[in-house]
Amino acid sequence: MKKKWLIIGVVALLIVGGLYVKGSAKNNSKFIEVKTASVEVGDIQSYLSTTATIKSKDSREYYGLQAKVSEVHVKVGDHVKAGDLLVTYETQDLNTTLRQAEIQYNNAVLQKQELVNQDKQINSKIKELEKEIKELEESNNPMEQAKIETLKQQKNSLQPVSKERLQQMENSVELAKLQVDSTKQRIKENKDRIVAENSGVVTEVTVVTGAMGNAMQPAVVIQDIENLKAVASVGRYDANSVIVGQQTIVRSGSEVLKGEILFVDPVAKRSMSTAGSETLLGIEIDILEKSGSLKVDFGVDVDILLGEAKETVKIPAESIRTDRDGRYYVFVVEDQQAKERDIVVGLQSDMEAQVVGGLEAGEVVILNPRSSIKEGTFVSEEVGGKGR
Repeated sequence: MKKKWLIIGVVALLIVGGLYVKGSAKNNSKFIEVKTASVEVGDIQSYLSTTATIKSKDSREYYGLQAKVSEVHVKVGDHVKAGDLLVTYETQDLNTTLRQAEIQYNNAVLQKQELVNQDKQINSKIKELEKEIKELEESNNPMEQAKIETLKQQKNSLQPVSKERLQQMENSVELAKLQVDSTKQRIKENKDRIVAENSGVVTEVTVVTGAMGNAMQPAVVIQDIENLKAVASVGRYDANSVIVGQQTIVRSGSEVLKGEILFVDPVAKRSMSTAGSETLLGIEIDILEKSGSLKVDFGVDVDILLGEAKETVKIPAESIRTDRDGRYYVFVVEDQQAKERDIVVGLQSDMEAQVVGGLEAGEVVILNPRSSIKEGTFVSEEVGGKGR
């Protein structure tokens, strides 16, 4: 009998064990494996990343005379200081230059007046034709129909001078007047030379000894290539986030330099490109450290510090979800279940986000929760997936 009861007990244990294993396998099939991370307390910085162009803090363009160049005293690459002589001119040519400028101005005035008179004549003729056409149409005389059509054709063939063409002529007059006034001022000052007003390196020379100078083009450009700034532009979505005084990081290859926003343009400017038009706000960044590799007009990468928080609650950005109403939420793990939790987000970086409400340090959030994760979904954490 003892042996019989022993066999029955063993069989019962096997049956119960099988049911337990089957039930465990069934329960495990309800679990979705997820990656998780712990809610932490630490520092977070929010940056705006963009590109910029290196420029000199002190760059001067020196304009010369519309006169013969007597001698060019510098060349590209020369180091100069304030007071150094750059270019000299033959002053006897100035009176001839003034006479030429006056003739160009008078010609521009005459051309503008001729265009205005032409426009008046055309508009006057159009009005005459319109009046004649109206009188013939009101007479209701069928015999005049052919004449009416002829007059309409004449009217349609007349084109008034466009506003754009009139403005071009106005600009020509203004430009010529500036040349006259500039030459008169140089004669008054007896300015037969260009003298440096800043110290730096000569980066451009456009005049040649013995040739005529061009008063509309800089003769010499001098730049301080030791003290540099970075010039960048931001779009309308980022413009309100950028203010004077913000800290920046300037990156050029392996070199990382500290900077600070020095100036923000008061108004945005529209720029044209092959992709279309774009409205951008210009900013200038003061580079606070000396560099051995930065060159004027080279491009650099810039990170602008928009804000930072010390010892704050933070989570990986990839754990955050939003809905169409702009609500932020995450899934936390509680008793092996996913629980949806509304949160209030503060500063955000590319990798992390500050949480100012809804979570506490030590809680566990699900990273990149898939669409199958819902409130109450059973989850299991991947090995090594927690505490990231």
